[in-house]
Amino acid sequence: MRGRRAAQMATVGIGACGGIAASPWLTSAHGRLVTITRSMMPWAGLSAAPLAFVAAFTRRPRIATAGFLVSAASAAMCWPLVRRRALPVARPPRLLSIVHVNLLSVNRHMAEAGEELAALDADVVTFSEYTAHHATQLRTTALVTRYPHRIDLVAPASTGTGLWSRFPVTPRPTVHTTHHTVVADVDAPTGRIRVIVIHAQSPVAHHGDWLSDLDRLGGLRPAGPTIMTGDFNAGWWHPEFRQLLGSTWRDAHIARGKGLSCSWPTEKWHVLFRWHPPFIRLDHALVTSDLEVIDVVDLDVPGSDHLGLMITVAPIKSVNPVNPVNSGDRVP
Repeated sequence: MRGRRAAQMATVGIGACGGIAASPWLTSAHGRLVTITRSMMPWAGLSAAPLAFVAAFTRRPRIATAGFLVSAASAAMCWPLVRRRALPVARPPRLLSIVHVNLLSVNRHMAEAGEELAALDADVVTFSEYTAHHATQLRTTALVTRYPHRIDLVAPASTGTGLWSRFPVTPRPTVHTTHHTVVADVDAPTGRIRVIVIHAQSPVAHHGDWLSDLDRLGGLRPAGPTIMTGDFNAGWWHPEFRQLLGSTWRDAHIARGKGLSCSWPTEKWHVLFRWHPPFIRLDHALVTSDLEVIDVVDLDVPGSDHLGLMITVAPIKSVNPVNPVNSGDRVP
């Protein structure tokens, strides 16, 4: 009796794992439930392997074979995320480092976060879920002296964004997404680089707005070297995010073979999340093809429910000192 029940549970589990593994490629399927289901990859697909062993132990060879196939297919899907791209043989002489953090709108550890961010000594720091309270608290830390050039689009709840830079910045016309978006040119030693700071809407709370945000961001065609950082509320397993990448953008974590790393939720933020580690990457740094991703690392952010990230880039070729907005830019 127990063996039959175990076989039935394995059969149902493998079927569910197979459906979840297929969901990222069913591009005609949409909706909140589908989006949540896709967020379970690749872990759900890989979970078919232990269920297959249960099926084999209970003498269900066909079900076991199906489970192993689902698991193998899921592992194959992960290959583009872990295949490390080759770096230039010689280290580029000019580098630019950018940190992005989702601060969490109710973060009460901003003084500690500001000091830790200052210690990273990045060239640019960008924020999402950036409130007036955060801005006030960060100005009491060493961060404010390191970054004299600032664009603050503070707003209540999770809608604000910001950009702090050690180099001069020039604001540019923004992108009209649900939350505030910063678009600015940074006059760095590497040349002028455009930085876009975003926070896409939640697909669970406002699915239609999330789709619109990703569509607008995917339509951007920068005319020069550009980095887009932020909380996209989407991962590689969402076809909407892969469509955003298109031929214009490269994900920094995937470029360095870290595409299976995750950024949300962090177990330190709330007791409900302490029983499992982060299981999906929502926070990304995207770069255009004229920038080389030298390194990307994840960071603990005191008081936040997201891991931050730090990306180091270098121009692949000589950077034009001007980053114009041409007809290819869909920036109003």
